[in-house]
This record gives sequence, C-alpha cells and structure tokens, in this order.
Amino acid sequence: MAETFAVIGAGQWGTTLANVLAGNDVRTQLWAREPEVADVIVRQHENTVFLPGIALDPRLRATARLAE
Repeated sequence: MAETFAVIGAGQWGTTLANVLAGNDVRTQLWAREPEVADVIVRQHENTVFLPGIALDPRLRATARLAE
C-alpha cells in the first residue's frame, strides 16, 4: 500500500502544500479543524474559506477527524 502524507491545518499554506502533493500523485490527507471546511474541500475541490477561487486537485482528501 502506498504511503499517505498528512498535512495538519487547512489554512492557506496547509491547503496549498496538500494540493501540490496531491497534484504530484502523492496520497495526501488534509486535516481541517472545521468540519465544514473539510466537507467543502471534498465536495467542491475548493477551500472556499481560506483559499477561495483556487481549484484543488480532486485526489486531495480532507477530513476534520484527526484520527484519520
């Protein structure tokens, strides 16, 4: 199984880093403190709160559950 990288924090920098990793075909899980932010990233492939207007790689996974 391929390794998954985790980025803790879905602000501007965390989202950008996670998006670059995912765009380079690296399995990436982004953790957001706010469940609604993680949900929008998964559904719309955009961080409308902290990075509006930037399309995110559809391979980027996001969650609000740190255990994931």
